[in-house]
Amino acid sequence: MSMRGADDGTDSEAKVVLPSRKDHSIRKPEILGNLNVARNNDPASHPQDGHARESKMQNNSDFGFHDVPSDTSKHVNANLLFVCAFCHSSKESEASGPMLHYANGRVLTADQAVLANVLHVHRKCIEWAPQVYFVGETAMNLEAELCRSLKIKCSSCGKKGATLGCYVKSCRRSYHVPCAVNIFECRWDCENFLMHCPVHASLKLPFEKSKSKKIRTKYSSETQPTYPQTSAGPPSISEQSDNLWAASSGLTSKWVLCGSALSFVEKDLLTEFVSLTGATITKSWKPNVTHVIASTDDKGACSRTLKFLMGILNGSWILKIDWIKACMEAKHPVDEEPYEVSLDVHGCCDGPKIGRIRVLEKAPKLLSGLNFHFSGHFVSSYKGYYRDLVLAAGGNVLSKKDIIYLDSKIDTEAIHSAILLIYDAGTQESGEESSLIEQRCQEAEALAAKIGSQVASHTWLLESVAACKLQPLAS
Repeated sequence: MSMRGADDGTDSEAKVVLPSRKDHSIRKPEILGNLNVARNNDPASHPQDGHARESKMQNNSDFGFHDVPSDTSKHVNANLLFVCAFCHSSKESEASGPMLHYANGRVLTADQAVLANVLHVHRKCIEWAPQVYFVGETAMNLEAELCRSLKIKCSSCGKKGATLGCYVKSCRRSYHVPCAVNIFECRWDCENFLMHCPVHASLKLPFEKSKSKKIRTKYSSETQPTYPQTSAGPPSISEQSDNLWAASSGLTSKWVLCGSALSFVEKDLLTEFVSLTGATITKSWKPNVTHVIASTDDKGACSRTLKFLMGILNGSWILKIDWIKACMEAKHPVDEEPYEVSLDVHGCCDGPKIGRIRVLEKAPKLLSGLNFHFSGHFVSSYKGYYRDLVLAAGGNVLSKKDIIYLDSKIDTEAIHSAILLIYDAGTQESGEESSLIEQRCQEAEALAAKIGSQVASHTWLLESVAACKLQPLAS
């Protein structure tokens, strides 16, 4: 399974000491310290939208990382007992930041660090982990990101836990944050929390492209100037003409668009399109979304993000970025159907079209009349996503108390047969042993036999939603 979850301007310059700011060939910060900067979360491997990338920090006036409890400094030596779950080092340095302690996504004091089920991570390691973001004071997706890191080796030290990959999509190099900081040739985008490895150090990072764009907008489009050679690339589409959108905004003002796993270039294009048309854009999934704009690979397949799956259940248009380009070129809305996504990266076909037709025909929701109970261990953030999918598809989620109550009834066979016990079958990213997954399956089957219900893995749920059709249950 692979499911993934836009752009806050932050004053990183005041908080990061950089080499010569006159040169855009910026190397690593002299001190990555005090990187109290918001960044976007582009969910890559779960339905977090995978994306677009939500703000790293939310509901915080300076977009900074929340302060470590004041008494932590009194226990500096105690942190030597703890090893960072990402970089596997107990050492604290300017490159790593202080050791923090988390339980259920909340940062603990040093006195609480010795409690059970506490995760220990360096501040910089968690801030730069691509799929971790913050809602209020809670770190989201930390456990899932740690699971993902178990299969990724650092290109510098060779140990696992290296979540920080080169921004170039085709590049396979990944690093622990402290390891990358110690490589002079690495280049950093501290506004968006991105990095280029030494091999791709000559390429531009997103913050450099945005600066070039700001320079270009200083010129008047009326005088049609010759752009200076220092400008990176040709003017943006919106700078080439004063008349880019000929259609009335009556229709487009009702559109609500969201991106799914878009690149920074694609996000910029979507933002530009929204500003031209008067449509609304949302970073996170909402039931009123009319169009999900999905990034696709060279086969036309998109990632299975939460936005993608919710869009199927909602009957929204799920379109390739090419639709945006076609509309902008035509200067008016074009028919969506030729640009509808028909394939996801797991090989599931035609889910978006089937889901849209079901809603148009007012058919019953996909999971209508079914009850679900999530049995055994789940990564907490994933379980929340699965629950949201079940509810959006018209299903009902039963608690453990509900199961105990039903178990006490001997005359509810019809109810029991409409219950599915869902267990976590693991993911490629988690690297879990097959024996653990088999144990979860057996525990779910034992409970199912007891109450007369059926068992399915979480992948059955995802496949059913992605296809917008209930898949056969394993015998």
